[in-house]
Amino acid sequence: MSRPEAAFAAGQLSHVGHHYDLVLDGVPARTLVIAMETGRARGGVTLKQRYAEVMQSAGLAFTARNPHMRGVTSALRLAAGREPGPDRAGELLNLDNVSSPVHLFDAYAMANMRLCSAMVSGTTKSLGNPTMSRNCAPHMSATIEILQPTLCIVQGVEVYKSLTTMMSDRRQITPHLVRARIAGVETLVAAFNHPSAMRLTDHWGRLTKVPYLFETVAPTLRAAQQLMTPMDVHDSKPVGPQRRPQDVNLYPPR
Repeated sequence: MSRPEAAFAAGQLSHVGHHYDLVLDGVPARTLVIAMETGRARGGVTLKQRYAEVMQSAGLAFTARNPHMRGVTSALRLAAGREPGPDRAGELLNLDNVSSPVHLFDAYAMANMRLCSAMVSGTTKSLGNPTMSRNCAPHMSATIEILQPTLCIVQGVEVYKSLTTMMSDRRQITPHLVRARIAGVETLVAAFNHPSAMRLTDHWGRLTKVPYLFETVAPTLRAAQQLMTPMDVHDSKPVGPQRRPQDVNLYPPR
C-alpha cells in the first residue's frame, strides 16, 4: 500500500489581538486559545497575516464562520461573562479609552501547538505526529511565558496531552479545568474537544443541538471566570504593550 504524498508548511505564526492585555471589571482577562495546527499548506505566515485572517473572520456573521471560529466565538463570549449566541452585540467590548467597540477577536490570542502543518497533498487531512509537537513545544512554552495568559482554552484531546508535559503544580478544579504553572506562568487551563469534532455529541461549533457546548464548555468557563478574581491583579505580571501591525492586508492570500 503506497503512502500518501505529503505537503509540509512551516512558519505559521500566532494571532495576538491589539487588546489582548485585557482587564474586565478590574480583573486581568488574558485569554489564549490553543489548537493543534492550521492544517493549511501555506507557510511563512507572519503575525500580521494571521491577525488579518482572524479579523477577517470577525467581520463575518456568526453563521458565516467555520465551525472552529464559531467555537472560538462561543468560548470567548463565555470567558467574558456572556452567553453563547449569534448576535453581533455579544461579540463587542466597550473598553475605557477606546473610541469604538472592540471585537472579542481583537482581545484574545490564538496559538497552535505546532507552528507547522503536514497534510496529505491537496487536502486538509493531517499527517502531523507527536514528534512535531515535541519539536514545537519550546515555542509554545515561550509563547505562554511572553503572553502571560490568565486563561488557556485548549481545543483538542491531543493538544491537551502535549500541553500537560509542560505543566507543573497542576491542580484539578473541575473535570475540564485545572490550575497549573507553565513556563513559570500560573494560569487556568480549560480543556475541550475541538469545536469541529466529528462526533456530533462532541461538536460545539454551532448553537443548536450541542449538549457539549452547554453542558461541558459553558459551566467550565463560568467556573474559570469566577476564579479570576480582582486579587489576580496583584499576582499577575502585566504584559508589555503589543506592537500594532502596520498596513494590515485584510484579505491576505489563502
